[in-house]
Amino acid sequence: MDTAKVAADHTTNGGRFRRPLPDERRGGQATAGRSSIADVITRLASGRAIADVLANLTAASVELVQGADCAKISVIANGVLCSTAATSEIAASLDAAQQLAQRGPCLEAISTRRVIRCDDLRTDLRWPQFAPRARTAGVHSVMSCPIDTPGTDGATLSLFGFRAGAFGSESEAVGAVLASHASMMFLNQRQERQFKAALATRDVIGQAKGMIMERFGVDADDAFSMLKTLSQEMNSPVRVLAARFVNSARRGQDSTARPPR
Repeated sequence: MDTAKVAADHTTNGGRFRRPLPDERRGGQATAGRSSIADVITRLASGRAIADVLANLTAASVELVQGADCAKISVIANGVLCSTAATSEIAASLDAAQQLAQRGPCLEAISTRRVIRCDDLRTDLRWPQFAPRARTAGVHSVMSCPIDTPGTDGATLSLFGFRAGAFGSESEAVGAVLASHASMMFLNQRQERQFKAALATRDVIGQAKGMIMERFGVDADDAFSMLKTLSQEMNSPVRVLAARFVNSARRGQDSTARPPR
């Protein structure tokens, strides 16, 4: 998956992050209509673009995880930790502090591949540069859950509480489940991108075969055999050679279509 593109496309939503709802600011203690895991799955399925899916998941995380006041999903893109979705500016802003220090709960969750929890940033000494920045923003509890994203540098679902001791074992369990759902979303996006690339490759090869068939009067099998033979001789993949063939033919058509000067 191209995490750099995901981060660039989805770091903001028109320059604004969704602010937490009142129930979210009370630590996710919604008394009516509180989401269940099944609700989350339905909500995620309703999102078409990866940006919508991740925004839905972070919003649901605040509703579902006991003690969460805001949440974010971060990825490491080109060596930089950045938010792809966040429920508030507070959550998103804490990436910069971790990136600068090269230490923090998100980075530790990615490197250790386990849930990292801090019950009180006033007394926890693990991240001396991150903790003061988080406390200034009003955050006292943190929980970061690693997201399994094969082929990337890593990602996390992180939740922040405005009081000390906000998260417990139940919070960890629910956070891990939500991180697993996020992993599936990233994997689905990667597979969809690969499928589209495969379709595009097939179309290009088909075009090249058609041109060879027309030019040399051969059938489809012979045209493909010619492509394979040429690719071996030139030490170039068939898809690359087919694209060159098609592009060269198009340039030739464009040049003949131009009126003489």
